[in-house]
Amino acid sequence: MPHSQRVVVAGGGPAAIESLLALRELAGDRVALELIAPDPELVVRAYEVLAPFHEGREHRYPLRRIAADVRAEVVRGALAAVDPGARTVTLHSGAERSYDRLIVAVGARPIGTIAGAIAFRGAQDAAKVKALLIESHSGRHRSVAFVVPGGHTWPLPLYELALHTSLWLDERGISSMPLSVISPEPSPLASFGARASEEVASLLRAAGIEFVSAQPIRHELGKLLLAGGRARMVDVAIAMVRLGGPRIHGLPSDHDGFVPVDELGRVEGVDGVFAAGDAITYPVKQGGLATQQADAIAELLAAELGAEIVPSRFRPVLRAVLYGGREKRYLQAELGAGVDQSSIASADPLWPESSKLVGRYLAPYLDALDEGHRPTGSSTSVP
Repeated sequence: MPHSQRVVVAGGGPAAIESLLALRELAGDRVALELIAPDPELVVRAYEVLAPFHEGREHRYPLRRIAADVRAEVVRGALAAVDPGARTVTLHSGAERSYDRLIVAVGARPIGTIAGAIAFRGAQDAAKVKALLIESHSGRHRSVAFVVPGGHTWPLPLYELALHTSLWLDERGISSMPLSVISPEPSPLASFGARASEEVASLLRAAGIEFVSAQPIRHELGKLLLAGGRARMVDVAIAMVRLGGPRIHGLPSDHDGFVPVDELGRVEGVDGVFAAGDAITYPVKQGGLATQQADAIAELLAAELGAEIVPSRFRPVLRAVLYGGREKRYLQAELGAGVDQSSIASADPLWPESSKLVGRYLAPYLDALDEGHRPTGSSTSVP
C-alpha cells in the first residue's frame, strides 16, 4: 500500500470533527490523521442557550476520546500561520507541524455586538440572563428585546432564548414584561424559507413575543435605536455577537477575515489546503452546514487518494431543531433559489439522530457516545 497521506485538521468544532470521521470512513488507511485544537473538548454550543433555564445540559466530548476512535494524533494548540510552499503550519506556541493536506476548520471569532446590549455568547453569559430572570420578580425590567445584530451571526439561539424566557415567565405568573425579537431578517428565521418562517412566527405570537424587522444600532437610555432614525423603548437588550473571520497568516481572506473557498472546499489559490465551517466566506454560519462542507472536502480527498467515490459539491441543506420552550420544531430548507419550495417545519423529527448538531457522520457518532457506546481505536498524543 502507498504511504499514507498526512492530513492535518486544524480546529475543534463540528467541521473539524466531521472531517476526521468522514476521512477515516471514506479514505481508511490512505490517510494519517492529525487534529490540532486549542481546547480539550468538542462543545456542542447549540445547547448552551438552555443554560440559563436548566442545569447540567451542556454537551461536551473529550477530543482525545474522539481521536482514539478515528486513530488520529492530537496536538493541543491554535493555528497561527500556514506556509503552503513548505507545507507546514505554525501554532501560536511557535511549534511547527508538517502536512500533505490541510483542512482549516478553526471557526470564526466574536467581534462584539450592539453597543449597550447584554451580549449572549452561550453558557458563559448564562449568569447574566439568570440575573435578569430573577429580577423580573420585582418588576424591575418592564421590557426585554432579543436583538440580532447586522453582519455575520447565527440567529436561531436568540429565538430559543426569547421563547424560553417567555415560558419561564409564564410558569411563574409574570405577565408584565413585554418581549420582542428585533432582527434585520425580513421575517423570523427567514433563511429557512417561507413555510418554516411562518411556523416560527406563529410560535412567537403564541408566546406573546413581538417580531420587529429592523436593523438595530445601539441601546442607550432605555431606547433601542434602529436604522432610519427609529427607536423603541426597551429597558433591556440581549444581543447575539457578530462574527469575524480568523485572518490566518499565509492564507487569503476577504475584508472580514474569512477564507475564500470553492464548492469543493479548496482554498482559492493555495494548493493542498482546504477550509470549512465558520472560518470560510460562506455567509450562513451554522454547525450543520459546516459538517456538509467538511463532507465535500473528505469526499474529494478520499477520491484523490484512490477511494472508489465520486465527490459531491457542497449543496447546502439547512437543518436545525428549534427548542421553543414547551415545543420543538424541526426546520429544513435547501438554500438557494428553491428555498421556499423546500422549506419545512415539523413537530416530528425530520432525521433519525437526536443531536441538535446535524451531520452525516457526527450526529450518529455523538448519539452513540451519549448512549455510552465506546468504539475501539487508538491514538497518539503530542504535547
